[in-house]
Amino acid sequence: MKYLGLFAVFFFISTAALAKHDSDHPLTADDWKEVMDKVVLLEDSGLMPTLLPVIMRNQDTLELTAVQISAFRAWRKQNYTHMVNVMNEIIEKSVQFRVEALSPRTTSDHLYTLQSEIHELQRQLLNIKLSCRELVTTSFTEAQWENFAFVVADIPKLASLMSQLSSLDLEQLH
Repeated sequence: MKYLGLFAVFFFISTAALAKHDSDHPLTADDWKEVMDKVVLLEDSGLMPTLLPVIMRNQDTLELTAVQISAFRAWRKQNYTHMVNVMNEIIEKSVQFRVEALSPRTTSDHLYTLQSEIHELQRQLLNIKLSCRELVTTSFTEAQWENFAFVVADIPKLASLMSQLSSLDLEQLH
Protein backbone atom coordinates (compact mmCIF):
# COMPACT_ATOMS: atom_id res chain seq x y z
CA MET A 1 0.00 0.00 0.00
CA LYS A 2 2.94 2.30 0.71
CA TYR A 3 3.99 2.10 -2.93
CA LEU A 4 0.49 2.94 -4.13
CA GLY A 5 0.84 6.19 -2.19
CA LEU A 6 4.22 6.79 -3.79
CA PHE A 7 2.75 6.21 -7.20
CA ALA A 8 -0.17 8.54 -6.57
CA VAL A 9 2.21 11.36 -5.70
CA PHE A 10 4.51 10.58 -8.62
CA PHE A 11 1.58 10.63 -10.97
CA PHE A 12 0.89 14.20 -9.98
CA ILE A 13 4.36 15.59 -10.67
CA SER A 14 6.74 14.62 -13.44
CA THR A 15 8.92 16.36 -15.97
CA ALA A 16 7.86 16.64 -19.57
CA ALA A 17 11.37 15.83 -20.67
CA LEU A 18 10.61 12.24 -19.73
CA ALA A 19 7.75 12.00 -22.19
CA LYS A 20 8.58 9.69 -25.04
CA HIS A 21 6.31 7.86 -27.43
CA ASP A 22 7.95 4.60 -28.46
CA SER A 23 5.35 2.93 -30.63
CA ASP A 24 4.30 3.32 -34.21
CA HIS A 25 2.51 6.59 -34.76
CA PRO A 26 1.70 8.82 -37.73
CA LEU A 27 3.73 11.76 -36.40
CA THR A 28 6.94 12.92 -38.02
CA ALA A 29 9.90 13.88 -35.84
CA ASP A 30 8.93 17.56 -36.20
CA ASP A 31 5.29 16.79 -35.36
CA TRP A 32 6.39 14.85 -32.30
CA LYS A 33 8.63 17.73 -31.16
CA GLU A 34 5.67 20.12 -31.48
CA VAL A 35 3.47 17.78 -29.44
CA MET A 36 6.12 17.47 -26.76
CA ASP A 37 6.57 21.25 -26.64
CA LYS A 38 2.84 21.54 -26.00
CA VAL A 39 2.95 18.79 -23.40
CA VAL A 40 5.62 20.83 -21.59
CA LEU A 41 3.12 23.68 -21.34
CA LEU A 42 0.58 21.39 -19.69
CA GLU A 43 2.92 19.40 -17.47
CA ASP A 44 3.75 22.31 -15.21
CA SER A 45 0.14 23.33 -14.75
CA GLY A 46 -1.54 19.94 -15.00
CA LEU A 47 -2.52 17.91 -11.99
CA MET A 48 -1.59 14.52 -13.35
CA PRO A 49 1.14 14.09 -15.94
CA THR A 50 1.48 10.90 -17.89
CA LEU A 51 4.09 8.50 -16.53
CA LEU A 52 3.51 5.70 -19.02
CA PRO A 53 6.51 6.85 -21.10
CA VAL A 54 8.73 6.56 -17.99
CA ILE A 55 7.34 3.13 -17.26
CA MET A 56 7.79 1.91 -20.83
CA ARG A 57 11.29 3.33 -21.14
CA ASN A 58 12.25 1.48 -17.94
CA GLN A 59 10.35 -1.73 -18.60
CA ASP A 60 13.43 -3.90 -18.03
CA THR A 61 14.26 -2.29 -14.68
CA LEU A 62 10.61 -2.51 -13.67
CA GLU A 63 10.55 -6.14 -14.79
CA LEU A 64 7.33 -5.68 -16.71
CA THR A 65 5.75 -8.86 -17.97
CA ALA A 66 4.84 -9.39 -21.61
CA VAL A 67 1.18 -9.13 -20.58
CA GLN A 68 1.78 -5.76 -18.88
CA ILE A 69 3.74 -4.40 -21.83
CA SER A 70 1.00 -5.51 -24.18
CA ALA A 71 -1.68 -3.93 -21.98
CA PHE A 72 0.24 -0.63 -21.72
CA ARG A 73 0.79 -0.54 -25.49
CA ALA A 74 -2.89 -1.29 -26.09
CA TRP A 75 -3.86 1.54 -23.71
CA ARG A 76 -1.53 3.91 -25.51
CA LYS A 77 -2.82 2.86 -28.93
CA GLN A 78 -6.41 3.37 -27.80
CA ASN A 79 -5.90 6.67 -25.95
CA TYR A 80 -2.82 8.46 -27.28
CA THR A 81 -4.39 10.39 -30.17
CA HIS A 82 -7.40 11.46 -28.14
CA MET A 83 -5.18 12.54 -25.25
CA VAL A 84 -2.97 14.67 -27.51
CA ASN A 85 -6.03 16.21 -29.17
CA VAL A 86 -7.52 17.15 -25.79
CA MET A 87 -4.18 18.59 -24.66
CA ASN A 88 -4.01 20.68 -27.83
CA GLU A 89 -7.54 21.97 -27.24
CA ILE A 90 -6.66 22.92 -23.66
CA ILE A 91 -3.64 24.86 -24.84
CA GLU A 92 -5.55 26.60 -27.63
CA LYS A 93 -8.45 27.54 -25.34
CA SER A 94 -6.05 28.76 -22.64
CA VAL A 95 -4.26 31.01 -25.12
CA GLN A 96 -7.62 32.20 -26.46
CA PHE A 97 -8.74 32.97 -22.89
CA ARG A 98 -5.63 35.04 -22.16
CA VAL A 99 -5.91 36.99 -25.40
CA GLU A 100 -9.63 37.64 -25.08
CA ALA A 101 -9.29 38.59 -21.41
CA LEU A 102 -7.29 41.62 -22.53
CA SER A 103 -9.97 42.84 -24.91
CA PRO A 104 -12.33 45.47 -23.52
CA ARG A 105 -15.03 44.06 -25.83
CA THR A 106 -14.96 40.63 -24.19
CA THR A 107 -17.68 40.16 -21.62
CA SER A 108 -17.24 38.47 -18.28
CA ASP A 109 -19.90 35.94 -19.29
CA HIS A 110 -17.84 34.98 -22.33
CA LEU A 111 -14.76 34.47 -20.17
CA TYR A 112 -16.77 32.31 -17.76
CA THR A 113 -17.91 30.22 -20.72
CA LEU A 114 -14.36 29.83 -21.99
CA GLN A 115 -13.17 28.87 -18.52
CA SER A 116 -15.92 26.26 -18.29
CA GLU A 117 -14.86 24.82 -21.64
CA ILE A 118 -11.25 24.61 -20.44
CA HIS A 119 -12.31 22.90 -17.21
CA GLU A 120 -14.37 20.36 -19.16
CA LEU A 121 -11.37 19.58 -21.36
CA GLN A 122 -9.20 19.22 -18.26
CA ARG A 123 -11.73 16.74 -16.83
CA GLN A 124 -11.60 14.78 -20.09
CA LEU A 125 -7.80 14.69 -19.91
CA LEU A 126 -7.86 13.62 -16.28
CA ASN A 127 -10.28 10.79 -17.12
CA ILE A 128 -7.90 9.54 -19.81
CA LYS A 129 -4.94 9.71 -17.43
CA LEU A 130 -6.89 8.05 -14.62
CA SER A 131 -7.64 5.11 -16.91
CA CYS A 132 -3.88 4.68 -17.38
CA ARG A 133 -3.29 5.04 -13.66
CA GLU A 134 -5.88 2.35 -13.00
CA LEU A 135 -4.11 0.00 -15.39
CA VAL A 136 -0.78 0.60 -13.68
CA THR A 137 -2.05 0.46 -10.09
CA THR A 138 -3.92 -2.79 -10.67
CA SER A 139 -1.12 -4.54 -12.51
CA PHE A 140 2.10 -3.55 -10.68
CA THR A 141 3.49 -6.00 -8.15
CA GLU A 142 5.15 -4.98 -4.88
CA ALA A 143 8.57 -5.56 -6.49
CA GLN A 144 7.61 -3.36 -9.43
CA TRP A 145 6.62 -0.56 -7.05
CA GLU A 146 10.03 -0.85 -5.40
CA ASN A 147 11.71 -0.79 -8.82
CA PHE A 148 9.59 2.19 -9.81
CA ALA A 149 10.76 4.07 -6.71
CA PHE A 150 14.34 3.26 -7.74
CA VAL A 151 13.77 4.52 -11.30
CA VAL A 152 12.26 7.84 -10.25
CA ALA A 153 14.96 8.43 -7.63
CA ASP A 154 17.09 9.86 -10.48
CA ILE A 155 14.44 12.45 -11.28
CA PRO A 156 14.99 15.44 -8.95
CA LYS A 157 11.33 16.48 -8.59
CA LEU A 158 10.22 12.92 -7.98
CA ALA A 159 13.12 12.11 -5.69
CA SER A 160 12.16 15.10 -3.55
CA LEU A 161 8.56 13.94 -3.43
CA MET A 162 9.66 10.44 -2.55
CA SER A 163 11.59 11.83 0.39
CA GLN A 164 8.56 13.83 1.52
CA LEU A 165 6.28 10.85 1.11
CA SER A 166 8.65 8.62 3.09
CA SER A 167 8.60 11.19 5.90
CA LEU A 168 4.82 11.31 5.75
CA ASP A 169 4.62 7.50 5.88
CA LEU A 170 6.89 7.46 8.94
CA GLU A 171 4.73 10.08 10.68
CA GLN A 172 1.61 8.03 10.02
CA LEU A 173 3.23 4.97 11.58
CA HIS A 174 3.76 6.81 14.88
